[in-house]
Amino acid sequence: MRQKTVITQTGAVLCFLVLCLSACSPLIGPYSPTAYKYATSLKAETLALMSKAKEPYEKHAAKTDALFVEFHKAHEYVKGVPGNSISAAQWAILIKEDGDLAGKFFMRWKERTTLSPAYIQEFKKLISDAFDEIICLEANKKSASKCKPS
Repeated sequence: MRQKTVITQTGAVLCFLVLCLSACSPLIGPYSPTAYKYATSLKAETLALMSKAKEPYEKHAAKTDALFVEFHKAHEYVKGVPGNSISAAQWAILIKEDGDLAGKFFMRWKERTTLSPAYIQEFKKLISDAFDEIICLEANKKSASKCKPS
């Protein structure tokens, strides 16, 4: 019976050590200059393309398709960084085709051919804020900073 108690105590100590070590691991992935560059450059490209939604979608369909390829590349990149599930989730929300941000805007443009300036401006603000959240999260991995309020 004495041997069973020693094994149980040893197992409990090992379990405790594993839990302690796992508690020391960071809750979020490390700063990535690549992820930061994706977010900042795609924000600028997205907002510029959105401004053209007053024109027929077909005129910009190839650029829209290319933009979504870049969105998916950025999303796949951040998904591949260990501990980066929060960033990956933000990208997924931004680009989800049946969601409420970039996916919705570009699908609506495609369906309606052109969009009103008021609609474009409203969505540009929403999408800009979403990108700012992604950029802020990435910047704060490097050093804590206050991001502009949305």
